Amino acid sequence: MQSLIYKVFTKKYALSLQADALLLLNDIIAQNNLTASQATKWLELLADTWTKREGGKPLVEAEPLKKLVAVVAAGTDSGKSMDLSAAGAPIQNAETNSDTFSVISAFDIPTLWYDPGQKAFISPFTSGEILSSAEAKAALFRQRYDLLKQRILRNEDFMPVSFSDDEKARFHTLSTIDSLQGRDGEHFMLFGMLSQLEEGRLSLEDRAGSIELDLSEISNASSGLFTEGCFVLVSGSVEDGAFKVEKISQPPPEPREKTKAAFPNVNLFGGSTGMRTPAQLREIELAADSGIIVLSDVWLDQQETMDALYRLFEGFSHAAPPIAFVLIGDFSSRPFVPGAGETAQYRDNMTALGQLIARFPQIARTSQFVLVPGNNDPWGQGALPKPHIAETFTKKLQTRVANVVFATNPCRIRYCTHEIVVFREDLLKRIRRNCVLPPPDGSEIVKHLVRTVIAQGHLCPLPQRIRPVYWAYDHAMRVYPVPDLMVLADRFDAYAVDCENCHCINPGSFSAGGFSFFMYHPVSRSSQFSRIPPK
Repeated sequence: MQSLIYKVFTKKYALSLQADALLLLNDIIAQNNLTASQATKWLELLADTWTKREGGKPLVEAEPLKKLVAVVAAGTDSGKSMDLSAAGAPIQNAETNSDTFSVISAFDIPTLWYDPGQKAFISPFTSGEILSSAEAKAALFRQRYDLLKQRILRNEDFMPVSFSDDEKARFHTLSTIDSLQGRDGEHFMLFGMLSQLEEGRLSLEDRAGSIELDLSEISNASSGLFTEGCFVLVSGSVEDGAFKVEKISQPPPEPREKTKAAFPNVNLFGGSTGMRTPAQLREIELAADSGIIVLSDVWLDQQETMDALYRLFEGFSHAAPPIAFVLIGDFSSRPFVPGAGETAQYRDNMTALGQLIARFPQIARTSQFVLVPGNNDPWGQGALPKPHIAETFTKKLQTRVANVVFATNPCRIRYCTHEIVVFREDLLKRIRRNCVLPPPDGSEIVKHLVRTVIAQGHLCPLPQRIRPVYWAYDHAMRVYPVPDLMVLADRFDAYAVDCENCHCINPGSFSAGGFSFFMYHPVSRSSQFSRIPPK
């Protein structure tokens, strides 16, 4: 059986087994008298679960494998009859409720850079610093470029299946800017970042250089919004030292499944994936069959908002409590200004929220509460990611509500099989204001916004001077792979849009928009718009 174990773990899943781990698996198979077919099926499930739960760790060690064996056995019909004495880990101790719902801080997301040479993700350093070196700024844009380019080159429109000229003609080929020298009049497709190297003159930059763009005769712009700082594909030719653009488009997005298949052993989302199998997590989702409530602009200094929150909690107290309440800032109707009076008032508002939640014991006991700060909330330095609200304001709230997490902006939430990204920013207004091409009008603009964010693989594809991002934490702004749910909390009208199997919602302004909110249903992967009725 050792050769079968080697075939599954090493040849198929590229995992290396410690000697103790190999003996452990061999003993379990022998003790349970598994046939070769049964053993192969069980080993494949075990190896697949390891790659998903251990964050891409290639060396399989005995101790964590013991726990995983017990969990996999608990989630499979064939495994329940196995003698797991060799594993030495009781099944019930391997599972905890915290495995199903976790909030991931932007500052805890692993720093993983794509290396084009190795064609793999690497860890350039263990942790970043808020005030990083100047090299980190250049690395920020190189990483965005490398990440998107590898995604483009794996797109079927850029991958000819044969070397014949007729076959190649039907596919796109990317050229670099330095290859355009002396080739005026020829047609090229380039990939790079839109920038203004000179005032009023738009250029395209890639790793090889830059070239001025002429957009005067552009005939076709695909869906999406185009701003400085975003990465685009342009088609055209060189004339008089400038690149005359015929067509401009966003990088083609990539389905989540394809990204996962390309990097099966890499945890780009962050956080611990726990020890449960996907089948077990899906069973938990189906059993819960409740939703996640999302509200934005919850102004705690307004009595009307507190009254609306009371009616919201009261309504859910008569039914099954939601999985979670995601409350997104701003939590004050005016910007926070440090000072004795402002600090005390903000702290009192948070305390009042805790007292309100505590009036509904079942919700306070069973539902999770996630609070994401906005621009008006303390503290932060005006750059992204924004730190969580300091404990000095929230200590009394935490004493009344046990299941509360004060998150960063943006933050990520892992619920069972769902990956959720939450971001508070008036993004549509900022991007429309900085478009280099006229943005489309009408309600369709929200679809263009969502497609832009997903195509760029970034929550805020704007220049640093418009919306600064901490250089060492730009990876926390990624949308790669595409999440299951993306919350773009904005003061724009509420909307729900599906794009590339990602459900994107904007709950709108709760306090200034008629107390509207969304309820997301993980089982159906859909959302429902609701509004608190007037008194």
